Amino acid sequence: MSRAVSTTPEPIEEPNHVTFLLPSKTSSSSSRASSEVSVTSTNFALKQPRYHALYQPSWREQLAVELDNSAIGSIWKLVDAFLNILLCLIYIAHTAYMREQLPTFNVCFEVVVAILLLMEYVPKFYIYEFESWKSIFTKVSPILTALTVFPVFATAMDPVFKETRYIVFFYPFRFIRCYLSVYACLVRSEKSVLKLGQVTSKTLIFLQSILFLILAGSSLLHGVEYAYMEEDVSFLDAVFFTTIMLGTVGYLSDIVPDNAFPRILLLVIFTTGLVFIPYSISELTMLIRSKSVYDKPFRKISQQPHVIIITPTIELPSLKHFLKEFYSLAHGSATVNTKVAILNPLDPTDRVKTFLSDPVFAHRVQYVRGSSLDARNLEKVDAKNASAYFILAKKYTQQSEVIDAENVLKAIALSKFDEGPKLYIQCILPENKIHFESLNPDQIICIDELKLAILAHSCLTPGFSTLLYGLTTSFTFESAHELRRGTRKRRSSISLDCEDIEDYITGFSQSIYTTTLSDHFSGHNFLSVVERLYDDLGVVLFALGIPKQYSFSTSSARWIFDYKNDYDVNDPKNYTILINPDDHILNGDEIGFVIALDGSLADDIATYEWHGGQKHKIISVPSEQHPLLTNDTLKNIGGGSYFDKKKNHKPAASDMPHYEYPHRPDSFTLRRQRAFSTPLVLAPDHEMLHDYSHNITLSSHSYDVENMNSIIEKITDHILLCDYSQTTFPRNLDCFVSPLRKPHLEKIIPIVILSPTRPSQNQWKILSQFEKVYFVEGNPMMREGLDCGRVRFAKQAVVLADSSRLLRNGEKTEDASAMLVFLNIKAMCKENIDVFVEFVHMDNMKFMSEDASAIDKSMQAHHSPAFMAGTCFSLSMLDSIICQSFYQPHIVTIIEQMLFGAPPLHLLSGPTCPAPSHSHFYQIPVKSFIGCQYGELFRSMVQKKVIPLGLYRTKKVKTVNGNEKELKYVYTCPKSKVVLRNDDKVFVLSKKVPTGF
Repeated sequence: MSRAVSTTPEPIEEPNHVTFLLPSKTSSSSSRASSEVSVTSTNFALKQPRYHALYQPSWREQLAVELDNSAIGSIWKLVDAFLNILLCLIYIAHTAYMREQLPTFNVCFEVVVAILLLMEYVPKFYIYEFESWKSIFTKVSPILTALTVFPVFATAMDPVFKETRYIVFFYPFRFIRCYLSVYACLVRSEKSVLKLGQVTSKTLIFLQSILFLILAGSSLLHGVEYAYMEEDVSFLDAVFFTTIMLGTVGYLSDIVPDNAFPRILLLVIFTTGLVFIPYSISELTMLIRSKSVYDKPFRKISQQPHVIIITPTIELPSLKHFLKEFYSLAHGSATVNTKVAILNPLDPTDRVKTFLSDPVFAHRVQYVRGSSLDARNLEKVDAKNASAYFILAKKYTQQSEVIDAENVLKAIALSKFDEGPKLYIQCILPENKIHFESLNPDQIICIDELKLAILAHSCLTPGFSTLLYGLTTSFTFESAHELRRGTRKRRSSISLDCEDIEDYITGFSQSIYTTTLSDHFSGHNFLSVVERLYDDLGVVLFALGIPKQYSFSTSSARWIFDYKNDYDVNDPKNYTILINPDDHILNGDEIGFVIALDGSLADDIATYEWHGGQKHKIISVPSEQHPLLTNDTLKNIGGGSYFDKKKNHKPAASDMPHYEYPHRPDSFTLRRQRAFSTPLVLAPDHEMLHDYSHNITLSSHSYDVENMNSIIEKITDHILLCDYSQTTFPRNLDCFVSPLRKPHLEKIIPIVILSPTRPSQNQWKILSQFEKVYFVEGNPMMREGLDCGRVRFAKQAVVLADSSRLLRNGEKTEDASAMLVFLNIKAMCKENIDVFVEFVHMDNMKFMSEDASAIDKSMQAHHSPAFMAGTCFSLSMLDSIICQSFYQPHIVTIIEQMLFGAPPLHLLSGPTCPAPSHSHFYQIPVKSFIGCQYGELFRSMVQKKVIPLGLYRTKKVKTVNGNEKELKYVYTCPKSKVVLRNDDKVFVLSKKVPTGF
């Protein structure tokens, strides 16, 4: 429809005129003048809605709102219910005097209670219900109140019950009013003093409904029988008879109604119960079914320590690793009495219930259903008295950003609820770490960052994942004995002798410990202390924690002693971690990080006595220096990292040195030409999608699909990164590429990413910053797709798990696709190729064995040849790290520096101590020491500023089928007399690639 346009001029609307009344600046204290400020506007009007302008609430309505939103209103209801219950009890007491005069005390007491009831009810009625004088006769509440107090005053005027027998018809109203008063108290309310749960409230309402129905009917029946039938029936008999009527629908007692009125009364009671009770029972049954056994509050012995685990979804592999590490006996007796409360909004699955029913956890772990965003649920798990909060991430999800967002909200809620307990957080995406850091947690572990960096280092140094897992996981003597028994059981099938088994188990039993250093080490060179401790105690000192009282000088880029800042040396957060600081001279205030078989060896370092040896010149330390940390303090207090320096010291932005984000490409790499080195390559068997949402281009160059094959057809000795996810391209792959592009590496290894899903433009923009990174569109589950990635010419292959696939509560088939990719690669490559596979379930690692006879139902992940060789990884392994950080506060910082490195640090320690820089992780052969003892290699490397950590051994064995294969395993911190073999390689920490070994 079209609307006709009028040619007559429309009247011009006057602008809205708003006047504000403001107090005058010259007003005195006694009288204040006002000044008007006028504001003219044509686009807004300060005008209230019509109902606001016409209606103004009265003082009674405002007071009613205030009472409903405060505890006073709840207390007022409780007082009313209490007085009404007293009147009911007084009546029951009066039933014993039905044929005689009531005692004067009973009468007076009843009158007093009735007056108090009226005194508290009349104001409440006037505030809440009074509208006009007609409301007194039309509202239910005033009528019931009048019927309740009338018998009181009637009895007071004539205490002989026989003369006022008509009042027996009023007594049931006393119970009806009492029912309504108690009901008002039991209804759930945020401001209620009772703080009842939903099921508890409904249950109490149902029970009190049945109770008052019986009491009201019994009072009427008893009164009529006494007053008019003159039957000698007590009130208890009437209650019993009424209950039998409602419960069994029959007369099961000697009391039988012998006239019409009692029969009609009983029929009314029965009909009322028949309608009301089934409905109430049905509703109550539904509520009881909905109420979980896990809604019970957390229980513990007084003063018993406990921690709280908060996770959106319970993933059984992660929960297993966390609890087994938390309750490991290697942590000492302190954790035996510590309880764990799992707070989750959903009931546990059947598999989780079965796991928690294990006697090891049944009395130490309690599952509580609830949300960490609800203060009541936090009180239910006694969050204020908790030692720590662990916020675990859901690792397998299609919405990683949503999980991180939820965990940020949970962390904020916990910090607002109570800042006392320590906070340990897992996040998925690296870009979200900054949001968690603002909450000042004790530890943050980024899942994607650590996972991809560990897989990258496994390519550089095979066996790295097993070495790292062994060092960050507690392994008791009982576990070692079980591992020996299980491995020896399968020794015949994998051709391992007892010596090899013992080497692997001994190395896997090694862990990282934090300890103070003996005063005898003060003034000695770090490397000389490393050599001495290995010779005498068999432990490897590989890192130091230096107090941050040595502040960083931005002008000289050196560490200087800060006399102004008052540092607490007993706080581990004030320590900076240095890995292999080579020529650093010990001052006596450092802490050490050692690889040892058990904690007792680490404790011996604190009391070690150095006999002989030349000391070096040391830095001067002020006399007011605090004492050293005790070992117990180090094990129980959270720690910090090098990057805490930027938080504590905040110089001007122009003076602050630039620190690269750990997994981002270095500036040296960024300066390289990448125009032709990082093209987006498409597999030749896939056509370009015309409806693709974006086009990926590099610089000013474009590539045709037909010409793409020529770019990678000559690539050899590359790393093939396989992703089989059909929905999303793997995120944060720069965390994988960055460790492989560090400037200290002598050779750049090409990386080919094989995935059926294309990267987004932003994802490829980040990856294109690195040199020799290629993308091939193809499915690694098919041999045709693997051929596109030139798997036959690859040096190594990495198979990523589909992190967007949800875990199912049943068979552990989530690793089926990864196993198919692994088997295809092994079948297509004639030469040995290292394949590193990420598993969802660690139990499936045993299926990577090429010898089917070596697999049995009792084999654990630690027994599998793939795990021993370090060619498999699982995200659940990271849960032991966050748990270990509760006992070893610096463990996360150490791992991050091993994976990503750290900015070089310099100490102003004199000419005898050059400024130490960061050491990197390498794996080198030791051909010059074949046939020699490991102790000789250790001393030779330490003298060249290299710290060896362990061996990566290879042994050729024959399977039961007669085939020959290589069996590899990690041997951490070998004994001094271990003889080196031809194929041995050594894990070392060094500033550059060691040579001459």
